[in-house]
Amino acid sequence: MGSAGLTAGHPVPVGVAALLLAPLVTCSCDRDSATSVTTVVFDGKSQTITGEVLCSTQPDGKLVILVNQDGGRKSVRVVLSQKPRLAVEKAGLRYLDVAGYVADPGEVVATKVDNTYTFSGRMPPNAGENQWHLFKIEATCAYIKPARPPGYDGPRPIRIPHG
Repeated sequence: MGSAGLTAGHPVPVGVAALLLAPLVTCSCDRDSATSVTTVVFDGKSQTITGEVLCSTQPDGKLVILVNQDGGRKSVRVVLSQKPRLAVEKAGLRYLDVAGYVADPGEVVATKVDNTYTFSGRMPPNAGENQWHLFKIEATCAYIKPARPPGYDGPRPIRIPHG
C-alpha cells in the first residue's frame, strides 16, 4: 500500500490521508452563502427547505435573504430595511406548487434573534383565489455579505515598479 507521507518521520497510508483531507477539499470556502434549514409555514402547513441561504446587504442598507433548493422549486426571497426597525418590504415564497408574495410592509412582522430572522403575516390571494394566506418563515443568516459601494469594480491591482 502506498503512503502519502503527511507526517514527519511516519508515512500515512494513502487511504487514511484521503479521509483526513476530504473535509478540507469538500469544504465550501465561499462565505457568501451557507446550507441551512429554513422553515416555512403556509396556511398552517409546515415545510422545510434545506438549501443555500444567501444574505447580503445592499448599497441602500436593505438586507436581502435568498433561500434556494431544487433550482427554485423550493425558495424564499425577502427584502427588508433595518433602520430604524426591521420592516419587510417584500417577501415571496415557493414550495413546489404553493406560492405567495407580499409587498406591503404593514402585512408582515419581522423579528431577529442572534442571526435568525422570523417573518410572519399574510399574503394576498393568488389569481383565481379569494382568501388571504397566513405564513411564517424562519431563516438563519450564517454570514451577511457586505454591500459594495456604488461604482466599485473590485480591488485595484498592485503596481510594482520594475528595475
